[in-house]
Amino acid sequence: MNNLFEGNKIANQFNAYNDVLEQVLGYSHILSFFSKNHAATILDYGCGPGKVALRLAQQTDSKIIAVDESDRMIDIANQQRPHDRIDYQVVKNDSLSFLPNDSLDGAIACYVFINNGSEARIRRIMAEIYRVLRPNSQFIVLDTNPNTTGVPFSTFQNGAKGKVYGYGEQRVEKLHVSQQEDLILHDFNWPNQMYEDNLKNAGFKHITVKYPTINDFNAEQIATIEAQYGNINWGNERTQSPFILYEATKS
Repeated sequence: MNNLFEGNKIANQFNAYNDVLEQVLGYSHILSFFSKNHAATILDYGCGPGKVALRLAQQTDSKIIAVDESDRMIDIANQQRPHDRIDYQVVKNDSLSFLPNDSLDGAIACYVFINNGSEARIRRIMAEIYRVLRPNSQFIVLDTNPNTTGVPFSTFQNGAKGKVYGYGEQRVEKLHVSQQEDLILHDFNWPNQMYEDNLKNAGFKHITVKYPTINDFNAEQIATIEAQYGNINWGNERTQSPFILYEATKS
């Protein structure tokens, strides 16, 4: 199977994946933050097919610069999730050279760093994001929780149950795609310390981390969620967090 076909297949399956957990336990925090804290321009680094970028554009008045290294992902985003305040762009070699220093008011990176096996590359991306942010701007990182590796959740499982993964070790992630075979992805086990050390090294301050679960919501809020997304057979995400959310400030 050639790389182009395989890349297109993965992009199409990822676009079809029901990201209800990511929405409820991840993206909702990002949307809430930027709804309350105005940012004229937000960078969505590693935007994929544009799911988060579109929600940001719909729920805030911000301009969104959404970038990804995959041409196919950007094609899907432009075709299926266009918006007059979203600028989708392909980036190469982790470079944001088209953006000046201190030019953006906020940035997000959703499931970007777990897909990078090179810590040096992660440092490079964080440094670029730091460069383009204005002082006192926020950077939010959303990734799979390294502390629940191997735990099966209702829509995915990352890593093998009971296996202890080393620093940066590759894992197999299975995303459950409706009426299709599981989407098999390969990502990397980065502990909290990797995020915290490299955010600090890039220059970020006031670094905090959250571990959202379904039990964070009251019964009325859960009913609202289920009315929007359908009745959901909640699993381990009730008490264990599938994701981590880091918030960091450019000094």
